[in-house]
Amino acid sequence: MALRDSVSSSSVRFPAWQREYEAVLLELDTNACFKCMEIAEAAVMTRRSVLEDQPEPSVEARTERRAIEEALARLGEIKRNRLFFR
Repeated sequence: MALRDSVSSSSVRFPAWQREYEAVLLELDTNACFKCMEIAEAAVMTRRSVLEDQPEPSVEARTERRAIEEALARLGEIKRNRLFFR
């Protein structure tokens, strides 16, 4: 079973990017984490772009935008602290 499939579908509030993000959080192998990071960042940034194109976002869209910004901040921490990006 793939790591991203280990997250139950009932706990995934934002399926367009959350599984990929959580895969990074759960990945312990550094080499695999690099690949997961690329996939997660692409998914998160793609979804953020879609949400930014909405003229009047719903409450749910605003909530997702906040979650995306928090996810991007956490991904940045992982890049600096676990993957040693500068």
